[in-house]
Amino acid sequence: MTDERRRFFRIDDTVGLKTERIDPKQVEEKIEHFRRNRHPYSTLNDYNFQLQQHQADLRKITERMPELGRYLKMLQQQIDRLTEQLLPDDQQFVEHEQPVNISAQGIAFYSSESADPGDIIELHLKLHPSQHRIMVLARVVQCEADRDQPGQYRIALDFEHIREADRELLVRHVHGRQLQALGASRYDNDGD
Repeated sequence: MTDERRRFFRIDDTVGLKTERIDPKQVEEKIEHFRRNRHPYSTLNDYNFQLQQHQADLRKITERMPELGRYLKMLQQQIDRLTEQLLPDDQQFVEHEQPVNISAQGIAFYSSESADPGDIIELHLKLHPSQHRIMVLARVVQCEADRDQPGQYRIALDFEHIREADRELLVRHVHGRQLQALGASRYDNDGD
């Protein structure tokens, strides 16, 4: 396990998941396309990341000039609506909710299809409850047959090509899930 993998917390979660193994002959082309073109998910995540970085500025503006603050919030809502229109059809996630172990560096899940270490897989993730979506190119680091479930494989992948805003979104998602778990744990302990 590398130092990079150790620095991110991992959680068990359920996400919308679509996977597509990349033909080895097309890997370089796919990586180049990823580098040159922003996926609509990443565009939206980058937009939201920048907005969150400036929330303190918006609060200060709203305190000093409430009318301007309301106007800026209205513009933000309009941009949100327009940006949502850029996203591809979401039907690919309707039937494929998947239990996973996830961090901002990688993901592991069970599949009926095996994979070879080194394979590149395009992943489309939908996080709950936020409904944020992420597209990454990930490298298979491990694939093991499940002893308890014949025909199932545990596949572990590292997010090899991921945009900064998408990784930040995953960090916030994992952190939020950890806080939920801590809150639930405290509630359970207080109820005893």
